[in-house]
Amino acid sequence: MSTAGAGAGAGVKRKANGDEPPSKKPAPHPFFTGALKTSSIGTGTGAFLPSPPSLIHYLHLDPFSTLPPNTINTTNDPPDALPPSSSSSSSLPLAASPSKSQPKPESSPSPTRTPTPTPTKKVPIVFYDLDGTLIKTRSGADFPKSRDDWTWWDPVVPGRLKKEWEEGKHVVVISNQGDAREKIRKEWKAKVPLIAAKMPKDVPLRVLAALDKYDVYRKPNTGMFEVISSLYAERGLEVDMDKSVFVGDAAGRMASHGRRKDHGDTDYKFAFNVGLRFVTPEEHFLGHPRPSFPEPPNGFRPSKLANLSTLPPIVPSHTPITRSEVELVLFVGPPASGKTSFFRTHFAPAYEHVNQDLLGTRDKCLRAAEVLLRDNKPVVVDNTNRNRSTRSYWINLAHKLDVPIRVFHFLCPIELAKHNNMYRACYAPTHEPRRALLPMMAFASFAADFEQPTLDEGFDELRSVNFRWEGDEQQRKKWDMYMLEPKR
Repeated sequence: MSTAGAGAGAGVKRKANGDEPPSKKPAPHPFFTGALKTSSIGTGTGAFLPSPPSLIHYLHLDPFSTLPPNTINTTNDPPDALPPSSSSSSSLPLAASPSKSQPKPESSPSPTRTPTPTPTKKVPIVFYDLDGTLIKTRSGADFPKSRDDWTWWDPVVPGRLKKEWEEGKHVVVISNQGDAREKIRKEWKAKVPLIAAKMPKDVPLRVLAALDKYDVYRKPNTGMFEVISSLYAERGLEVDMDKSVFVGDAAGRMASHGRRKDHGDTDYKFAFNVGLRFVTPEEHFLGHPRPSFPEPPNGFRPSKLANLSTLPPIVPSHTPITRSEVELVLFVGPPASGKTSFFRTHFAPAYEHVNQDLLGTRDKCLRAAEVLLRDNKPVVVDNTNRNRSTRSYWINLAHKLDVPIRVFHFLCPIELAKHNNMYRACYAPTHEPRRALLPMMAFASFAADFEQPTLDEGFDELRSVNFRWEGDEQQRKKWDMYMLEPKR
């Protein structure tokens, strides 16, 4: 029989002889049952927040329920006063007091969105990498074997996190997670609430993790930092860059005193890109002296090409770029060397644009160009045209139709072209068409097959084009950052 009513035995089946009810299994964490709601952010359970498919955003406790006591106040408001939240649907809401309703769920804004409110308060943030910085594997293996295979990087970590929160600093994790296997990804995601559960009492934790190997969110690209900046700015807050820091183990250190070399330097490059002070876990948690690693980081940035801005844009430069007659113009240069931008700036709309990326095959390009030229329309062939045999198809077409053919050779170093490839895929301004990231094989095959164009191939004119940056200063700063360097 069952008994109904108030008290510990309500709704519990008992045996007729009055024995104690069987022990109940502990209720599973709501994350594993799918019952976790974003409204639980303020209660300490934590939640995965809405975010783009390639980004994980987890929040344990609401860091804005009370503004940290040492937050800089740049207005005349009381130190604990917060401005009204933005009307944007993805803004961070004001945290509820215990007597009010729970906060509405926040979401991850686009990294390129411009915040609307003017920041009035500065909040210092301690940004952490996760693996090898905040935590390590309990098993001692390089990679975790399960969601439970973790422990704090050092016993002092929880105390340091508590101290930072008490000093008025927010704690944010910025992590790269790239294993595409579903089981591995699920285990990692399941581990995040377990880490949050071990956080010091009442200390909020925000975790951002990039999942895609090659997009704007993956360090050293700055998408995750821009998400944080937008979230804070929408509340009228600003990241205090002078008092914030990034702590990470990927500094580019060589092996030393029994310590293995770092697996990379993406943490340091990320901090460098966004303008944060960078320290290693040994410095931050253990007070060790600054270790030896390249400062600034190794790697390519356009500013390392010191003479880039001093070169003439076009050589020779004494004749017009375009002509009034019907002609065929051939572009030669690696992918992402500025060919299409050069066409839009100097040739469109007077010239027709023929491109194999759009048409699919060289034969289709040849047929399209012939139709246009026969219709007395000048044509630009915007392909890589890497060697003499490829260019001969176009020279033969020009001779067949008795039209002049000129060649523009784009003198863009391969390393710069690779850099441009990542930049335009991740940071291109909104008024430019979005370009897919090209595989590294596209650049390797161009370099392997490339032959310098010469007049004796049958061209009427040969001109060289040096790469010149075109864009505003804000975009130039992004272009000059360290970019993620794909391996393939």
